[in-house]
Amino acid sequence: MGDFNVKIGDDNQGVKHVTGRNGLGNRNENGEIFIDLCANYEMIIGGSLFPHKDIHKATWVAPNHRTSNQIDHIAISKKWRRSLLDVRSYRGADVASEHYLVVAQIKLKLAANRSLNQRVIRKKFNIENLTREKQGKSSRKNLKIA
Repeated sequence: MGDFNVKIGDDNQGVKHVTGRNGLGNRNENGEIFIDLCANYEMIIGGSLFPHKDIHKATWVAPNHRTSNQIDHIAISKKWRRSLLDVRSYRGADVASEHYLVVAQIKLKLAANRSLNQRVIRKKFNIENLTREKQGKSSRKNLKIA
């Protein structure tokens, strides 16, 4: 994610595997370079995937308060595309910048790192040895595995 200062636009002809059809504005030269970069690294630009009003797509407003662009983006690997629930900008957040806050909602489901046939064997410690003191010394050295 970052302030890439690129406009990807709403036209996704030929780049449907990278951008959605819900971008804002027209694509510029930096947008072409960013789309090529994302295509080479198998990434998707999240801000153009979800339908929102234009005020929730715009991430930057010019000082004249008339021109707004979507120039801040979040790119995610295609592998994690289903985890991305929403991307939008929030105008009310005070971040001391001309840029609006861009937020992505992500839902992750992580699988356990073991196969079905394997059983995890946990070591059990004899904690009674921790509470006893032998000859004025702590018995940490005498910790036994049960």
